[in-house]
Amino acid sequence: MTVRVGLLICALAVLATPGSAQEKPDRLKVINCYDADRNIVRRVARWKCKGEEVSDACAQEIKASRIRRAKQRMQPGKALFPGMRMRSSGTGFFVSPHGHMLTNDHVVAGCRRISVKPSQEKNHKPARLIGTDKPDDLAVIQYSEKPPGYALFRKPLKLKIGDKIAVIGHPLHGLVAIKPIYVTGKVRAFQDEKLRRWGRFAIDADIRRGNSGGPVIDDRGYIVGVVSAKINTPAMYQKTGVVMRDIGLIIRQDRALRFLERFNIPYSGSDRRETMQDKALFDLAYGFVARIGCWG
Repeated sequence: MTVRVGLLICALAVLATPGSAQEKPDRLKVINCYDADRNIVRRVARWKCKGEEVSDACAQEIKASRIRRAKQRMQPGKALFPGMRMRSSGTGFFVSPHGHMLTNDHVVAGCRRISVKPSQEKNHKPARLIGTDKPDDLAVIQYSEKPPGYALFRKPLKLKIGDKIAVIGHPLHGLVAIKPIYVTGKVRAFQDEKLRRWGRFAIDADIRRGNSGGPVIDDRGYIVGVVSAKINTPAMYQKTGVVMRDIGLIIRQDRALRFLERFNIPYSGSDRRETMQDKALFDLAYGFVARIGCWG
C-alpha cells in the first residue's frame, strides 16, 4: 500500500469519527500536518497546516517509508568511493554548461572526496573542487559529466523588501530530502548597510540544514543569491529578547559572481523573462539544482 492510499484510509477514518462533524476545530491544537508535495509530516498548530491532518500512526508510516527509501539509496555495496562514507551533504547548482557548480565553502570543507547528484539522476557521481573563499563561504566544483541544465543570474540585480523569492534544495526533515524541495519566501532586508558590507541580505523563508549552498531565485527564475545560513533563534532571543524565526542569510549575487570571475568560471545573466507560477519556477530550478555529498 502506498503512502497516499494509507493517507486516504486515515482521512476516511477521521471523517467517520462520531461527532467529529459537530465539534468546533481547535485552531491552536498541534497536529501532524502532511505535505504531499514534499512527502513529509510536520508537527504544527492546526491553523498553520496547509496540507492534510493525519494520525500519529500515519505520520510514523510516512517517516518509516522515507527511512526505507533512504536506506535503499545508500547501500554499502553501492559506495561511490570504496572505504569512505558520505558524512554530510548540502546543495549546489550548475552555473555553466560545462558542469561548473556553485555551493558553500562549509559544504565541502574537509571532504576527502566530493560527489554530485543532479535532480534527474538516481546516483551520485564524482566531482572535484576548483576553489573556495572561506570569508564569503563560497566554493566552485567541477561535475564529472555534462549537466542537465544551468542557472542564469539576474542582471542587473534589483530587489526590494517584500519581493517574492524561492529556495530550492535538499534540507533535512529528519532525513535529507531525496528530491529537491521548493520553499517560497520574501526579501526581508536588502539594502541594510551592515549586511551589504558583509555581502549578505536577509529573507523570510523556512531554511534548514542541507539547504546550504542552494540557489535563491526571484519570481522569474533568475539567481539572486546563494543560501549560507539561518538566524539562530534561541541565540537571537537571548541577545535581543525578540523571537526571530525562519530568517535566512543569503550571499549576494554580486559576491558570488565576483568569486566565479576569480576562477574564470563562465556564467550567464539576463532580465528578460516574464514572472512565473510556482510550478514553472520549480520545474526550471529542478534542471540545475543538485545534492552535493561530502565523503570521508
